[in-house]
Amino acid sequence: MAGTLTFLLVCSLLQGALCEKWAINMPQNINVLRGSCVTIPCSFDVNSDHEKNLDHTCKAYWSDSHQFNSENAKLKPTKDMTGDLTKKDCTTTFSDASLLQSTKYYFRLECNNDLKFTYSQAGEDISVKDVPPSLTLTPSTLEVEEGTSVSLTCSAPAPCWSHPPALTWTPNLGQSQETLQENQDKTKVKTSVMNFTASHLHHGNKISCTAVYRKQDGSTDVTAETSLTPDISYSPKNITVSVSPSGPVPENSNMTLTCSSNANPAVRNYTWYRADGDQETFIGTGSSFNVTVSKVKSSFFCKATNALGCERSRNLQIDVQYSPKNVTVSVSPSGPVPENSNVTLTCSSNANPAVRNSTWYRADGNQETFIGTGMSLSIKVCRDTRALFCKAENEIGVGRSRNMQIEVQYPPQILLSSHCSSTQSQLNCSCETLGNPSPTIQWYLNELPVNHSKCEIFNETLNRTILRSFFTLNQPHKKDRLTLLCRSFNSLGSASQQFCVSSQQISTEHRLLYPAIISTLAVLLLALLLYVFFIRVQKNPCKNKGHLTDENNTVAMSQPLTEEGNEEPNTTEECIYANADGLRRAENLHPANIAGPSSTDLPSSGPKNAEGGCKKSDKKGDENELIYSNVNWKRKSKKKKGEKSLDMNPPGRSYLGEEKCMVRGVNRNFVSNAVEMGSLYAQVEPRNMRKEVGCEYAQVKFKEPRAMQK
Repeated sequence: MAGTLTFLLVCSLLQGALCEKWAINMPQNINVLRGSCVTIPCSFDVNSDHEKNLDHTCKAYWSDSHQFNSENAKLKPTKDMTGDLTKKDCTTTFSDASLLQSTKYYFRLECNNDLKFTYSQAGEDISVKDVPPSLTLTPSTLEVEEGTSVSLTCSAPAPCWSHPPALTWTPNLGQSQETLQENQDKTKVKTSVMNFTASHLHHGNKISCTAVYRKQDGSTDVTAETSLTPDISYSPKNITVSVSPSGPVPENSNMTLTCSSNANPAVRNYTWYRADGDQETFIGTGSSFNVTVSKVKSSFFCKATNALGCERSRNLQIDVQYSPKNVTVSVSPSGPVPENSNVTLTCSSNANPAVRNSTWYRADGNQETFIGTGMSLSIKVCRDTRALFCKAENEIGVGRSRNMQIEVQYPPQILLSSHCSSTQSQLNCSCETLGNPSPTIQWYLNELPVNHSKCEIFNETLNRTILRSFFTLNQPHKKDRLTLLCRSFNSLGSASQQFCVSSQQISTEHRLLYPAIISTLAVLLLALLLYVFFIRVQKNPCKNKGHLTDENNTVAMSQPLTEEGNEEPNTTEECIYANADGLRRAENLHPANIAGPSSTDLPSSGPKNAEGGCKKSDKKGDENELIYSNVNWKRKSKKKKGEKSLDMNPPGRSYLGEEKCMVRGVNRNFVSNAVEMGSLYAQVEPRNMRKEVGCEYAQVKFKEPRAMQK
C-alpha cells in the first residue's frame, strides 16, 4: 500500500515573537481488512521548547475530529499498542479493526505537563474493507526460450504487522524465499521470490501466487491471488507416429502413417524414414505418409523441424504377419561328434504369428523322409547319417530350413578298391581309405617305413574323409618276395591292408623272358666246353690234381676269417670270373706264378653286392695275363677255437685248384674245374642274403713263357 508523506510545518506565534515547528509523518491512507488487525506507522516532532516534556507520562489519542482532547477521543490506545513516544514514535496497532470506521483520523499527544498538542494539519484516511488487498506479480508477463533462468516475485500488503499474510506458489516450480519488506511510507509488504528454469512443460500453464490473511475476530480467513501464463519457446517435443489401420496387418499391406508433435513455434516440416538396423533411409515428407509394409519394412519414424531445432520420434514397429522365415537347424553338442553319439536337433525360425508346428525330415536325394515332429529332436548318428532338415508352420504359411549335415567322426577304414598291379619294370599299388578326421597313410615295405627317396608315393585327397595313396616301386623283380603294408590312421584309430607280392607274380612279361635267357646261357656254355675240349686235346692229359707248389709257381688262397681268426664255413653261392684273353696264347704259355690278389683288385662286398650279387672285376695291365677269380659268399659263423685247417674242397662247392703237366718240356698250368667256367660272366645271386656275408677271393695269373734256367 503506497502512501504519500505529508509534512506540516506549524508556525505559531507565541507572544508574537518566536516561530516553532510541529510535524507528523504517516501514510495518507491505509486499507484495513474487516476483522483483522491494523498497524498505523507514525512519527512526530515537537517544538524544541517541549523536548524536555517528552516523558513516560505522554499518551496518544486518535479521533475523527479536529478539536478533541483525552476526554472526547474515540480511540484511546494503551501504551503497548503504540510506539515509544519519548522517541517521537507514534506507531499504533489496533488489534480489532472493527473499532475503526472508514474515515480520517487525527493524532493528539498529551503529557502530564505543558505538552498537549493535536496534529490537525494531517490526518490518516482509513478504509475498512471485507476483501483482502490486491497482490502484485513481477514480471506480470513471461515470454522466454526454453532453458532460460526465471525469477518471479509475488508481493502482498501487510496492514497487520504482527500477522502478515502467508504466500504460496502454484505450481511450485523451484525454491522460494519469503521476506517482510518496508515501503517508503513505512507501510510493510510480504514478498515471495521463486526461481526456476523455463521448460516446454511450463508453456501455456498458469503460474499463480496466493496470499492467505488470517482474521483476529475469529471469522474465516480470506485469500488473495495473482497469476500469469508463461509463453515458452521450444523445439518440437513428444513426436509420435500413428498408423492406420491399427493392429496386425498382412505382409505387403498399404498403411497410412501420421506424425504428431508439440512445438512452439509450430512445426514447419515433417520427414519420414525407415529404420534399417543402425541405418536410417529417407522415404518421404509430410505430416502423413503412405507405405507398403513387409517383414523387413515394418519399422518407421519421423522427424519434426521448427525454428528452434529438429527432433525425431521413436521407431514405430508395425505388427506385420508373415510365414516362417530364416528357418535354421542347430545341433547340440555342436561341432564334430563321435559315431553312435546321441545329438539333439533344434528347429528355429522367425515368424509372426509364432510357429505352431515343426516337422523333421531326412534328405534322401530328391526324396524327403519324415522322421519326427517337435521343435527339438534327439537321434543317434553314424557315419552314414544323411542330411536332415525341418519345416516350420504357422497360420500364414510354411518355411523350410537348409539341409544340415552332421559331422560324424570315426576311425579309418581301408576300402576294397585298394589293389596292386605290376609291369616289367614297376610295381604300382593304390590304397584308398575312409575316415573322419581326415586320415593319413603310411606305407611299409618288408616291415620298414617307406620314404620318398626309395620309391614314388603320391597322395590324392578325394574329399574331407577319403584319401587315396599311390605307391610305385621300380625294378621289383630284384626281390624274391615283397611284403607291402598300407596303414591308415587318424586321432580315433587306425587300419591296415597288407599286399604280398612274390617274384613270380611281378610280371607275366618278365616270366616269359626266362626261357630265352636260359637257352642263351646253355648255348654259350656248350660253346665254351667245346673250345676247352679242343684245347685239352692238343695237350698232354693231366697227371696230377691237387694243391701243388714249386719254386716258380704258388697258389695263394684268401679266405675271410672271423674275429677270432677262424674260417667261416662256405654256406652260400659262388661266382666265378675268368679272363679268357690268355687262352688264345695257350701255345706260348710257360709256367706262371700264381699269387693272391691285392685288396684293390677284389670286388666290393658292400651293399651293392649284397643287393645285386657279384659283379665282374677286370684288372688292366699285361694283355698276356689270364686271371681266374673265384668268389665264395659265406655266412659269418665262428669255428671252435683251435680249428685252423682250411678245406679247399668243400663238397658241392666250386674250388680253385692247380694242375701241373709236362708237355714238350713246357710247364703248363690250368684250372682243374674248367667245366665250371661255363658260368663265365654269369651273375649268381646269393640266396637268403643278409648283411653279415663273407667272401673268398683267389687269382691265377699266366705269364709270358721264358727259357728254363736249367
